[in-house]
Amino acid sequence: MRIHQYLEINDNKKIKCLKCGHVLCDAKENYKDYAPRAEKDPASLPGIRPTMGMHVYYEYYCPNCYTMLDVEVAEKGAPPLWDIQINMENYVEDTTASVSDKS
Repeated sequence: MRIHQYLEINDNKKIKCLKCGHVLCDAKENYKDYAPRAEKDPASLPGIRPTMGMHVYYEYYCPNCYTMLDVEVAEKGAPPLWDIQINMENYVEDTTASVSDKS
C-alpha cells in the first residue's frame, strides 16, 4: 500500500522506500524516527515567510539512497511529526479488485 510518493507498506507490514527498497521500520512506527533529518533555517531559503518564533524546516531522507521523503515546519528541536498513522490491525488489503474496479 503506497503511503507517500516514495514510501509504501509492504506485505510484511514494513515501511520501505519505493526508490531503493530500503526498509525503514514497522508500519506502526513513525518512519521519520529512522530517517536522517536535515535542519534548514527558513531565512536561508528564498521567498517570503512569516517571522514567527524559532521555526525550522526539517527534511527527511531515505538512509540508503538519500531520496527526500518529507519536509515539515516545526519548532526547533521538536520531535518528528507523525504525518501518517495506519491502524494495521484493521487493515486488510483487497487483492481481488481488478485495475478497472479501482478507478
